[in-house]
Amino acid sequence: MKKIKVTINDIENDLFDLDTEYREALAHSLMELKYVSDSPLNLSLGTEEQQEELKRVYEKPLKTKQIKEIISFMDKEMKGDFQYGSFRGVVSKYMNLANQMEKDNKAKER
Repeated sequence: MKKIKVTINDIENDLFDLDTEYREALAHSLMELKYVSDSPLNLSLGTEEQQEELKRVYEKPLKTKQIKEIISFMDKEMKGDFQYGSFRGVVSKYMNLANQMEKDNKAKER
């Protein structure tokens, strides 16, 4: 069985067909949930250490709980947006992946 790996980069890439507000919601969720010390924009324009922090966060595989909390945060924030229906496909994809990861972890424990 292939291990599922999800990163912030993966989520961000799936948002590119949507309005920039969705990538902003992702950045906001990362700040509010304390995944990053500053806004991703500030970090990307900051010192080498700040840029490294951003790279680490965006490339690190997420745990099930992290996927669910980031996607849930974004889902609440974007409710009512004109592209929300399209975004629901992204929500469904990542919630399903998180649930599959949970099942895989429970199967390994047996």
